[in-house]
Amino acid sequence: MSSEKTQLFKQASQYRNWRFTPESLAQQRTANNKKGIERVLQGLREEAQVDDDSGTSETRMNEATNNLLTPSEELDLIDYYLQMVHVYTLTYKRNGLLKADAVNNVKATAINFIKRFYIHNVVFDYPPKSIMLTCFYLATKVENAFVKIDDFTRPLQAAETKRGGKPQTKNEDILDLEFVVIQSLQFELAVHHPYRPAYGFYLDMQAYIEDKGLLKEVYEKTQSYIDQSLYTDLVFFYQSSQIALGAFKLAAKDKDLDIDPYLTQCFEARLLESLYAILDDIQEIISSRSPTAVEKARDIDRKLILCRNPEKNPNSKLYKKKAADQGEVPYQSDSE
Repeated sequence: MSSEKTQLFKQASQYRNWRFTPESLAQQRTANNKKGIERVLQGLREEAQVDDDSGTSETRMNEATNNLLTPSEELDLIDYYLQMVHVYTLTYKRNGLLKADAVNNVKATAINFIKRFYIHNVVFDYPPKSIMLTCFYLATKVENAFVKIDDFTRPLQAAETKRGGKPQTKNEDILDLEFVVIQSLQFELAVHHPYRPAYGFYLDMQAYIEDKGLLKEVYEKTQSYIDQSLYTDLVFFYQSSQIALGAFKLAAKDKDLDIDPYLTQCFEARLLESLYAILDDIQEIISSRSPTAVEKARDIDRKLILCRNPEKNPNSKLYKKKAADQGEVPYQSDSE
């Protein structure tokens, strides 16, 4: 977080193209939601011209209109599937498909990809389950933990069978969306996570803090706070090193370890005042995070089924007609 490191970070695509204020991010999501609703209604009007049953078309329009998701509901549903990334990382680790030292980076990159994707897209067009799996698969490549697609889908199919159903997840469900995701990410796949700077702070603090055992406990607790930070929007507001230090402050508070003397030694007084304000905000956002409960996610998912954009839904009559007319349905992102 020195001036030199700050300048280096500002050269990264993560800073140049994925940096927002809370206000601008909320405005972006609200605008996306509004455009998404317009596309849903337009798609239903077009589908009505394809459908011979006018009564069915009218029912579909009424159901969609009465169940349109708000920006907040979109975020809640996405948040639930962000949590599922953690579940899947443990599954793939248990099956030997992910090495222990790759778990955090794959998880963090997948979550970041999902969050970036929905900066320019909405769940009406792309329901988050499929996007989550595609982002996860892409993250294994980016983080040098590549899993063959057959191996990747096998645990998913096994879980579906165990629940008493037929395997539904197919290789093409993931591969067909891969370019869609990469395009929405603007072909920028480098992601900076708080884990590495947190480890750097841990090593650095050993020269200032005598109780190494306590410091190790604080560092281990820091990891869990960093895990929580991934689900928030902090990555769009602050540098990864700042998020790491904010998580360290929270963990140190839990373990009654004062790391302020370390900060005083490492940062100039004129920088500390602004740094403390940033760290306070980071701690507040992490502490106030409230994950979406599964029951709430299911309720929103049921509403989404009724208000999906038929132009993007492979099961809709409109999609099938356009696919037959054009040979394929071209992807169009809201990204500019």
